[in-house]
Amino acid sequence: MTINNRTFQVPPGVKDLLPKEAKEKRALEEKFARILAQWGYEEVVTPAFEYERSLTVDSGETVINQLYRFFDRDGKILALRPDMTTPIARLVATRLQDEQLPLRLFYLANVFRYEEPQAGRQREFYQAGVEFIGDNSPYADGEVIALAVKCLKEAGLNNFQLAVGQVQLINGLMAELNLSGEDKKQIHLLTSKKDLVGLEELVQSLNLSSENQDRIMNLSQFHGQEDILQKAGKFNVNSQTDKALNNLFQVFQVIKAYGVEDKVFIDLGVLRGLDYYTGIVFEGYTAGLGFPICGGGRYDNLLGKFGYPQPATGFAVGLERIFLALAREANKTAAELSRYLVKGNNLPGVLAKAESLRNEGSQVETDLSQRNQAETEDYCLAKGITLVEV
Repeated sequence: MTINNRTFQVPPGVKDLLPKEAKEKRALEEKFARILAQWGYEEVVTPAFEYERSLTVDSGETVINQLYRFFDRDGKILALRPDMTTPIARLVATRLQDEQLPLRLFYLANVFRYEEPQAGRQREFYQAGVEFIGDNSPYADGEVIALAVKCLKEAGLNNFQLAVGQVQLINGLMAELNLSGEDKKQIHLLTSKKDLVGLEELVQSLNLSSENQDRIMNLSQFHGQEDILQKAGKFNVNSQTDKALNNLFQVFQVIKAYGVEDKVFIDLGVLRGLDYYTGIVFEGYTAGLGFPICGGGRYDNLLGKFGYPQPATGFAVGLERIFLALAREANKTAAELSRYLVKGNNLPGVLAKAESLRNEGSQVETDLSQRNQAETEDYCLAKGITLVEV
């Protein structure tokens, strides 16, 4: 009986990693793990699936609709984790309450969302990230932004920028408007997506003064370096917006102290999609990709949902998106080792040469078989490796 290979295809949105891809992924993960440990972060690992209620305490409608759900044999609803921030908040609240604050934690994990597969986003995808818990100061936000810049640089990216915003600014503006919750939600969504056409249509349909219409429309287009904050007074309408703008200024001073301001700009239209963000938010972009390669921000209310109120901030980097960005920069996706095949009849000589090349950082195979010269050369050509004879 002939077996159709299509019978054994993997489902849409997931993929096998072949040896080269797996090696590149492992190399990038190890690089991130080293950097994050150097900055004082400790690794944690959470289960791939948990009770649904733990994963949806503050995620918002979009993420809830993308969950992979299933039942255990007791009839309880389980779900695959759609991100890592919520599981780590649960872990801290239930297992680490006795630890000295602040906590600096990092993770390397796969997460799952049922969404339309596209370049840079599968239904199973891989992330590296940090959570800085127990510090509500601008210094904590500045640290995670600087650390995100460090990770992207160490990954090999050159042409990237982080856009930083403050969600309390638009929340303060919305507090001044007599709008329904649904209208506010749509303004938030369209601003975040930078859908200026849709936003303008919505704003014009609402009973707003021309001044408030201009504020909403200008928010998503208001971006630049630190000096642009001097022009942000038109958005300052109450104590909430005043506090948000002052916080943004303070965080940028920390970013400058880290010396990474050349990779950061202010964008008041950056809001992020998850409901749990409460302050500073940011996204990383690179040329040639129409979606962020990393993102994060402050989420001071999430741990309280688990009974352990603590301020927190953090970020996640999408590994697949890093690889796409590296390919577009025409850089190698990871430090590729030089590859050799050492061949000869003298066993001690072959093994000694192989060990010498490995000590130099190369990847080395040995060949003590009776293959003839032509077969050996064909093998090396097919594998893309260099033949060394001793």
